[in-house]
Amino acid sequence: MSTVVKRVNGDLLIDLKEYNTFKQIKEGLVQKLRGIDDYLLGTMVKINLGDKHLSSKQVREIEDILLDHGLHLKELMSNGPPLISEDMMIEDMPDYEETALLCRNLRSGQKMFTEGNIVILGDVNPGAEVVAGGNILIMGSLRGMAHAGAFGDDRTIVAAYRLNPTQLRIANHITRPPDGEVIVVATPEVARIRAGKVIIEKLKI
Repeated sequence: MSTVVKRVNGDLLIDLKEYNTFKQIKEGLVQKLRGIDDYLLGTMVKINLGDKHLSSKQVREIEDILLDHGLHLKELMSNGPPLISEDMMIEDMPDYEETALLCRNLRSGQKMFTEGNIVILGDVNPGAEVVAGGNILIMGSLRGMAHAGAFGDDRTIVAAYRLNPTQLRIANHITRPPDGEVIVVATPEVARIRAGKVIIEKLKI
């Protein structure tokens, strides 16, 4: 058995506390599983993450890696806040029961408001506004103003196929591009709050 995997009360204990990102955690797990003996197939596994915590999506990925090696996840030991993935997934956004769907473009002077989420199958043009109590997902270009978490929920996100707003707000956090700066966006992006600031990252759909 690999020296980096311990046997405790019939279960395998794998220590992954040293890794800081989810990508590193996955790569470290695969590396430590390479030395597992065949007679351990079907064994239950406990993984120690230390001060990190995984989302349900990330847990499923860990389970899949273990299954690929003939093992089963029994327990994830962690005592910290959720681990932030390198790229945000659509399913990682907070849940709201109400979701409004708008299948058109918003022109200058038009405004859309919903208490829950809003999904727009079109563009939000300059001078248009989208305000939601929940998340905002735009399957087109955001070139107007968007305000997610209008009632104060700073877990909400704003995502767009082309994210280039005149102003972007999440709860009480506001950001806008510098005057005169032209931003060329080539991939879907998501804006969310991290460490009290609005940050923009790539979005996996």
